[in-house]
Amino acid sequence: MSSPASRSRSMRAADTDRIQVAQLLTDAAASGTIGVSEYESRLARAYAAQTCDELDRLSADLPGAITRGRSGTCRPAPSSTLLAILSGYERRGRWNVPKRLTTFALWGGGVVDLRYADFTAHDVEIRIYTIMGGQTILVPPEVNVDLRGVSVMGSFDHSIEGEGAPGAPCVRISGFALWGSVTVKRKKRKAA
Repeated sequence: MSSPASRSRSMRAADTDRIQVAQLLTDAAASGTIGVSEYESRLARAYAAQTCDELDRLSADLPGAITRGRSGTCRPAPSSTLLAILSGYERRGRWNVPKRLTTFALWGGGVVDLRYADFTAHDVEIRIYTIMGGQTILVPPEVNVDLRGVSVMGSFDHSIEGEGAPGAPCVRISGFALWGSVTVKRKKRKAA
Protein backbone atom coordinates (compact mmCIF):
# COMPACT_ATOMS: atom_id res chain seq x y z
CA MET A 1 0.00 0.00 0.00
CA SER A 2 1.37 3.40 -0.90
CA SER A 3 1.65 6.17 1.68
CA PRO A 4 -0.12 9.54 1.26
CA ALA A 5 3.28 11.19 0.68
CA SER A 6 4.22 8.79 -2.13
CA ARG A 7 0.79 9.22 -3.73
CA SER A 8 1.12 13.03 -3.65
CA ARG A 9 4.59 12.95 -5.28
CA SER A 10 3.30 10.76 -8.10
CA MET A 11 0.41 13.17 -8.70
CA ARG A 12 0.33 14.86 -12.07
CA ALA A 13 2.03 18.24 -11.99
CA ALA A 14 -0.01 21.34 -12.81
CA ASP A 15 1.22 24.41 -14.70
CA THR A 16 1.39 26.25 -11.36
CA ASP A 17 3.74 23.56 -9.99
CA ARG A 18 6.03 23.91 -13.00
CA ILE A 19 6.00 27.73 -12.73
CA GLN A 20 6.93 27.56 -9.02
CA VAL A 21 9.88 25.27 -9.73
CA ALA A 22 10.96 27.50 -12.64
CA GLN A 23 10.99 30.48 -10.25
CA LEU A 24 12.99 28.50 -7.69
CA LEU A 25 15.51 27.55 -10.40
CA THR A 26 15.73 31.20 -11.48
CA ASP A 27 16.48 32.20 -7.88
CA ALA A 28 19.24 29.57 -7.74
CA ALA A 29 20.77 30.78 -11.01
CA ALA A 30 20.58 34.43 -9.93
CA SER A 31 22.38 33.64 -6.67
CA GLY A 32 25.05 31.57 -8.43
CA THR A 33 23.98 28.29 -6.81
CA ILE A 34 23.69 26.73 -10.28
CA GLY A 35 25.28 27.81 -13.56
CA VAL A 36 23.46 29.01 -16.68
CA SER A 37 23.81 25.74 -18.61
CA GLU A 38 22.57 23.67 -15.65
CA TYR A 39 19.75 26.20 -15.14
CA GLU A 40 18.59 25.93 -18.75
CA SER A 41 18.78 22.12 -18.65
CA ARG A 42 16.80 21.88 -15.41
CA LEU A 43 14.30 24.49 -16.61
CA ALA A 44 13.55 22.54 -19.81
CA ARG A 45 13.05 19.37 -17.74
CA ALA A 46 10.83 21.24 -15.26
CA TYR A 47 8.54 22.47 -18.03
CA ALA A 48 8.35 18.92 -19.44
CA ALA A 49 7.74 17.29 -16.03
CA GLN A 50 4.57 15.26 -15.74
CA THR A 51 4.58 14.51 -11.98
CA CYS A 52 5.33 16.37 -8.76
CA ASP A 53 8.02 13.76 -8.03
CA GLU A 54 9.92 14.81 -11.18
CA LEU A 55 9.71 18.45 -10.09
CA ASP A 56 10.90 17.60 -6.57
CA ARG A 57 13.97 15.80 -7.95
CA LEU A 58 14.87 18.89 -10.03
CA SER A 59 14.73 21.26 -7.07
CA ALA A 60 15.47 19.14 -3.95
CA ASP A 61 19.09 20.33 -3.66
CA LEU A 62 18.20 24.04 -3.88
CA PRO A 63 17.64 26.51 -1.03
CA GLY A 64 13.93 27.10 -0.48
CA ALA A 65 12.86 23.79 -2.07
CA ILE A 66 9.60 22.32 -0.83
CA THR A 67 7.98 18.96 -1.41
CA ARG A 68 4.73 19.41 -3.21
CA GLY A 69 1.72 17.46 -2.02
CA ARG A 70 -0.79 19.55 -3.92
CA SER A 71 -0.77 22.26 -6.53
CA GLY A 72 0.06 25.63 -5.05
CA THR A 73 -1.59 28.80 -6.09
CA CYS A 74 0.20 30.92 -8.62
CA ARG A 75 -1.55 34.14 -9.49
CA PRO A 76 -0.59 35.85 -12.75
CA ALA A 77 0.97 39.28 -12.46
CA PRO A 78 -1.46 42.10 -13.31
CA SER A 79 -1.80 43.15 -16.95
CA SER A 80 0.70 45.84 -17.92
CA THR A 81 1.26 48.45 -20.61
CA LEU A 82 4.63 49.73 -21.82
CA LEU A 83 4.67 53.05 -23.71
CA ALA A 84 7.30 54.80 -25.79
CA ILE A 85 6.11 58.09 -27.29
CA LEU A 86 9.01 60.04 -28.75
CA SER A 87 11.14 57.98 -26.39
CA GLY A 88 12.00 54.40 -25.51
CA TYR A 89 11.46 51.70 -22.92
CA GLU A 90 13.32 48.57 -21.81
CA ARG A 91 11.97 45.69 -19.75
CA ARG A 92 14.99 43.54 -18.92
CA GLY A 93 16.41 41.45 -16.11
CA ARG A 94 14.30 39.70 -13.48
CA TRP A 95 10.64 40.70 -13.60
CA ASN A 96 7.22 39.02 -13.45
CA VAL A 97 5.69 38.49 -16.88
CA PRO A 98 1.95 39.18 -16.74
CA LYS A 99 -0.65 37.06 -18.51
CA ARG A 100 -1.38 40.08 -20.76
CA LEU A 101 1.16 42.71 -21.81
CA THR A 102 0.50 45.58 -24.23
CA THR A 103 3.29 47.65 -25.75
CA PHE A 104 2.97 50.81 -27.84
CA ALA A 105 5.70 52.81 -29.56
CA LEU A 106 5.05 56.05 -31.48
CA TRP A 107 8.21 57.54 -32.96
CA GLY A 108 10.10 55.54 -30.39
CA GLY A 109 11.19 52.03 -29.55
CA GLY A 110 11.38 49.40 -26.93
CA VAL A 111 12.80 46.04 -25.84
CA VAL A 112 10.97 43.31 -23.91
CA ASP A 113 13.53 40.76 -22.73
CA LEU A 114 11.93 37.54 -21.42
CA ARG A 115 15.19 35.61 -20.93
CA TYR A 116 15.55 36.26 -17.19
CA ALA A 117 11.90 36.94 -16.39
CA ASP A 118 9.59 34.86 -14.19
CA PHE A 119 6.51 33.61 -16.00
CA THR A 120 3.42 33.86 -13.78
CA ALA A 121 1.13 32.20 -16.31
CA HIS A 122 1.61 29.35 -18.76
CA ASP A 123 -0.01 31.27 -21.65
CA VAL A 124 1.14 34.85 -22.14
CA GLU A 125 -0.42 37.29 -24.59
CA ILE A 126 1.64 40.23 -25.86
CA ARG A 127 -0.09 42.84 -28.01
CA ILE A 128 2.45 45.06 -29.69
CA TYR A 129 1.74 48.23 -31.68
CA THR A 130 4.40 50.27 -33.47
CA ILE A 131 3.97 53.49 -35.46
CA MET A 132 7.11 54.94 -37.01
CA GLY A 133 9.31 53.14 -34.50
CA GLY A 134 10.69 49.74 -33.63
CA GLN A 135 10.19 47.15 -30.93
CA THR A 136 12.06 43.93 -30.15
CA ILE A 137 11.04 40.93 -28.07
CA LEU A 138 13.77 38.54 -26.88
CA VAL A 139 12.65 35.04 -25.84
CA PRO A 140 14.72 32.30 -24.19
CA PRO A 141 15.35 28.99 -25.98
CA GLU A 142 12.72 26.93 -24.13
CA VAL A 143 9.71 29.27 -24.58
CA ASN A 144 7.15 28.49 -27.30
CA VAL A 145 6.14 31.40 -29.55
CA ASP A 146 3.04 32.02 -31.69
CA LEU A 147 3.45 35.08 -33.97
CA ARG A 148 0.51 36.85 -35.58
CA GLY A 149 0.73 40.41 -36.72
CA VAL A 150 0.43 42.70 -39.72
CA SER A 151 2.45 45.57 -41.07
CA VAL A 152 1.80 48.45 -43.43
CA MET A 153 4.89 49.98 -45.00
CA GLY A 154 6.95 48.34 -42.29
CA SER A 155 7.73 44.85 -41.00
CA PHE A 156 6.25 42.45 -38.45
CA ASP A 157 8.59 39.49 -37.99
CA HIS A 158 6.83 36.16 -38.59
CA SER A 159 9.83 33.87 -38.27
CA ILE A 160 11.67 32.78 -35.21
CA GLU A 161 14.48 30.25 -35.19
CA GLY A 162 14.18 27.10 -33.13
CA GLU A 163 11.39 25.38 -31.26
CA GLY A 164 10.42 25.77 -27.65
CA ALA A 165 10.42 22.94 -25.12
CA PRO A 166 7.32 20.78 -24.56
CA GLY A 167 5.31 22.11 -21.62
CA ALA A 168 7.16 25.44 -21.53
CA PRO A 169 5.19 28.69 -21.45
CA CYS A 170 3.68 29.86 -24.73
CA VAL A 171 3.97 33.53 -25.71
CA ARG A 172 1.36 34.67 -28.24
CA ILE A 173 2.46 37.88 -29.96
CA SER A 174 0.00 39.88 -32.07
CA GLY A 175 -0.41 43.48 -33.22
CA PHE A 176 0.67 45.72 -36.06
CA ALA A 177 3.46 47.94 -37.33
CA LEU A 178 2.81 51.08 -39.39
CA TRP A 179 5.98 52.53 -40.90
CA GLY A 180 7.83 50.65 -38.20
CA SER A 181 9.06 47.22 -37.19
CA VAL A 182 8.42 44.43 -34.73
CA THR A 183 11.24 41.90 -34.31
CA VAL A 184 11.16 38.70 -32.27
CA LYS A 185 14.42 36.85 -31.55
CA ARG A 186 15.18 33.64 -29.68
CA LYS A 187 18.35 34.34 -27.69
CA LYS A 188 20.32 32.32 -25.12
CA ARG A 189 21.04 33.60 -21.66
CA LYS A 190 24.54 34.93 -20.98
CA ALA A 191 26.81 33.12 -18.57
CA ALA A 192 27.48 35.07 -15.38
